[in-house]
Amino acid sequence: MPEKVEALPLARKRRVLGLLIPAVNLPLFAYNLYFTIQHLGEGLPAFLSDHLVEDAVVLGSTLFLTLAIPRFFPVYASSYTLTEDALELRRFLRPVKRIPLREVDRVELYLRSDEEVSREASEYASNQAANLRRSGFKFRDYTNDEQAILNIFHGQEIYMVSPARPKAFLKELKRRNKRLSARVVELTRRGKRVRDLQ
Repeated sequence: MPEKVEALPLARKRRVLGLLIPAVNLPLFAYNLYFTIQHLGEGLPAFLSDHLVEDAVVLGSTLFLTLAIPRFFPVYASSYTLTEDALELRRFLRPVKRIPLREVDRVELYLRSDEEVSREASEYASNQAANLRRSGFKFRDYTNDEQAILNIFHGQEIYMVSPARPKAFLKELKRRNKRLSARVVELTRRGKRVRDLQ
């Protein structure tokens, strides 16, 4: 039976951005659509006019931004479900992603233990991500907040999730996939603590 995994709530900045994108772009789209229809109503010669080309570009741009930004950046809440043999990731405007648990190679949990973390800890996390990208890995962001990020390695893709109880979730993943290797990285104001779990 599928089990819903509690996720961290969506960060305030992301929520605001998620509201602003349609609030700005949809009225702009409607406004330009109105004028495009007016230009089309003026007859066939108007169809080839500069106004119509401009209208089409603005319409296409606003529609693209309204749909593309939320698709590639996590401005809407993600949810996670554990099935018997897979982890399912969901987010508005994205198809459901199903990750078979037996195909997960390893997981890395990054925890921000303090509100402010040291420069060393921050650089360590950034450098790790940069090294993975250089190695050919692609990150898929399904996080809601950056307080706890669990990187799930599946082939050449790394799925980033933010469960509300990350250590318990990590234990559950290890229980379901015994050969899974795991690392916990705690980022604090004094530095970092790295622990490999057996």
